Amino acid sequence: MSKQTTLLEHIATACATRLPLPGYRQVELYTKRRKLFFAQGEEGRPGLERLQLALAAFHQLEDHFAAADPSLFEGRSTWRRYLDLPRRNVIDKVAAELYRILRIVRIAALHRGGRCEAREGLLRLSCDFERCALDLNITPAGIDLLAGAVAVFLDSFRQPYPEAYTEALLAQYYVDIVAEVRKFGDEDRVLFQFRPPFEFFNRHFRFDCDNPKVAADADRLRIEVGRLYRDPVRFPIDFYLPLDDALFIVPVEALKDFTIDTAALARWRARLPDARLPAAFEMRFSREEMVVGLPMT
Repeated sequence: MSKQTTLLEHIATACATRLPLPGYRQVELYTKRRKLFFAQGEEGRPGLERLQLALAAFHQLEDHFAAADPSLFEGRSTWRRYLDLPRRNVIDKVAAELYRILRIVRIAALHRGGRCEAREGLLRLSCDFERCALDLNITPAGIDLLAGAVAVFLDSFRQPYPEAYTEALLAQYYVDIVAEVRKFGDEDRVLFQFRPPFEFFNRHFRFDCDNPKVAADADRLRIEVGRLYRDPVRFPIDFYLPLDDALFIVPVEALKDFTIDTAALARWRARLPDARLPAAFEMRFSREEMVVGLPMT
């Protein structure tokens, strides 16, 4: 691993670090809208400050792609770079679309003819660039999601999670980002769409379980889960399964009735040289021996 790649990963991790505060996003349950009233203030400033996150995320992506293949960026426009990005799997496709959306943020924010304003709950970015009208109307939450998805993508290369796990996580980020985009236009006019691996994959939080009870049944594995934890939406559990001198990290979304085909397990094998997790994971699995007769406090 090069020093530049390591630096990028640490930058992405630092940008992603935040307090576990509630996240607020608008949802419209009906077609008839009702407008709220707000006090007059400095409209726009808090929203525009978010662009710094997006610009940092764009440059991190460019540095990552350039480090992986310098020929992609030699004497080429940003649109040509986007077209030439690798698309070997869902992870690559999501990363390319993140670059494409952030490209508009970068051009609108830094080009002489770019326009950036925050109005009516949206960041409105546009620019007439190389005979093409670029437009992006996106919510502030969408900007946060863009920066977060880039951080997850860059950090994934040093994580033990299997490729299928990262694919599901980034696909959910992308679905949520597209939902926050109200207007989009560039050289191709339409954002790339694809079917995510799961109908829903909880990216907000995950539960780690390192002691699941597993029973083998013919060609399937069954994980015993108590009634309290059987709702995958409330309890998006990642099961850590040490099997045959290897470690598998299986999200509950990949299970059907809490079972999985043994043939499908290979997709969830952790990316580790052996079955040992990185030292940083130790703090995520607390253990304390209870002594009979002593109080818990």
